[in-house]
Amino acid sequence: MIIAFNTAVSGMLAAEAQFNAAAKNVVEKSAQGDNVIQASVAVKKAEATHSAAAAMVQVTSEMTDTLLDITV
Repeated sequence: MIIAFNTAVSGMLAAEAQFNAAAKNVVEKSAQGDNVIQASVAVKKAEATHSAAAAMVQVTSEMTDTLLDITV
């Protein structure tokens, strides 16, 4: 269970870094008057990745709680 939890948390951290880079890219492209569609898509993609990893953290937590309930 620890490996799954660590992997999910690592995924969340990676998604946060992707989000920050994509958001910075949106601001820079907007300031330059460039097309921001690809940068905006990258922001949404990072959000979806973060949500999926957060769901994995929740499932891992629920599985651990269930396992502890069974063994106690």
